[in-house]
Amino acid sequence: MSTVADERVGAVVRRDSERWIEVVGRIGLATQGVLYLVVGLLAWQVASGRNEEADQRGAIQAVSEQRFGRFLLLVLTVGLALHCCWRLVLAARGAPGEDDAKDIVKRIADLGRGLIYGSFTVIAAKILIDARDSGGGGGKQREAVGTVLDWPGGKAIVVLVGLAVIAAGLWHASKLFTRKFLDDLELDGRSESTRKVITVLGSIGFLARGLVFCMIGWFLVESALDDNPNHTGGIDQALRRLAGSEHGSGLLRIVAFGLIVFGVYRIIEARLRARSAVTNP
Repeated sequence: MSTVADERVGAVVRRDSERWIEVVGRIGLATQGVLYLVVGLLAWQVASGRNEEADQRGAIQAVSEQRFGRFLLLVLTVGLALHCCWRLVLAARGAPGEDDAKDIVKRIADLGRGLIYGSFTVIAAKILIDARDSGGGGGKQREAVGTVLDWPGGKAIVVLVGLAVIAAGLWHASKLFTRKFLDDLELDGRSESTRKVITVLGSIGFLARGLVFCMIGWFLVESALDDNPNHTGGIDQALRRLAGSEHGSGLLRIVAFGLIVFGVYRIIEARLRARSAVTNP
């Protein structure tokens, strides 16, 4: 009897908590969209030779340098913090009634995303109070990879991580064909033209995001095979190496455009995503 009562209480608590989780999640998605939008704009500048840094850290710094930059950065910091909290809450809650391997993987993924956006929040807060870290995100990542490579079996670990990142990239890129992202949206009552625009934005955006993930993953694998952590890096390093390749400027512009499109799509998604997909994605 008490078990039934406990389940009812748990259901009520979950239902009531979904109201604020939805608000936090939508703000978090919109913030992620803004971040990718700025990264894409910076990448376009890199392709044009007008900038040298095109990653999340560079995007946060770019926001702070705009007119009313400190206010905008404060808003961005709050948004990043909310995205972090949203992912951590999803990781802690899990999907209702699910306790299988798929749910565990989703919860681990949300935990990882929460920690990543927590680090972005710290970066934004440091810039906000002018405590700027001279070391770039790519440098810290290379240092971390170098440490892992020195572990027993470190090469295998880095290769596996790289392959996992590549797999995530391929999964994102596959949405160009599967259009699975549309399943999370509330499009009832929307015109056919609106549906087509959203489909195009999501398809292009996820393809670009997937390509960047694949590049980052391959650089991790390459660093392990060559036993050289300098081969690895984040989005900034991936875009730099793309720019340095044959026809790199043109290719980088294409990827930059895709990242801008993904940012726009994410902002739209924050409004159109179904409530269930926000509270239990």
